[in-house]
Amino acid sequence: MAEVNARGSSAEAVAAVACALVVAAGCGVVDTGVRVVDGGGGGGVSPSPESGGGDKDEAVSVDPVAVLREDPGVSPKVKEMVARPCSGEGYAEGWFPVYDTYTTIGGADVPVVIISVQGCADVVACSGVAASYVYRLWEDRTERVFATEEPMSEVTASDGRLSLQRPVWRPSDPSECPTGADMVPLRWDGDKLVADGE
Repeated sequence: MAEVNARGSSAEAVAAVACALVVAAGCGVVDTGVRVVDGGGGGGVSPSPESGGGDKDEAVSVDPVAVLREDPGVSPKVKEMVARPCSGEGYAEGWFPVYDTYTTIGGADVPVVIISVQGCADVVACSGVAASYVYRLWEDRTERVFATEEPMSEVTASDGRLSLQRPVWRPSDPSECPTGADMVPLRWDGDKLVADGE
């Protein structure tokens, strides 16, 4: 199991990350990304199926592939990863290596979506994550409020608390598969998320 170092985060957050690392530790493609039959176009904001319809402010969901394609701040390398669906054995039609998580930043009541990109290679780094972005959800648009394009770094969420998980290599680790992770809490400064200590 990967080692997790937490700075200023709760035991629950550490446990959640440890579980995520166990799932990701198999050094390979995990076919649970976004499946977009029409190729990931559109990008419009629509009611989220999880919203339940009873809330005063209805939650929204987005097409994560379109959000990344339309964001000028996303690197060309990541845009290339989402330019077309993955193909080959083991990939469903229209499957993109993109994962989204909806949450609300605790204490700020700000709805966001975390979008992480893996890649289509047969063998990827242990965590599988090439980049991770956080977008604030408005009724008619998204706004990027945090990004990491450091390989194997990922934004995670637990009970409204967001953290940046960074890889940590032990002396005996192979270069492509670190066995440790450093958790850096992210805080809302009123406009965006910033890493603790920055």
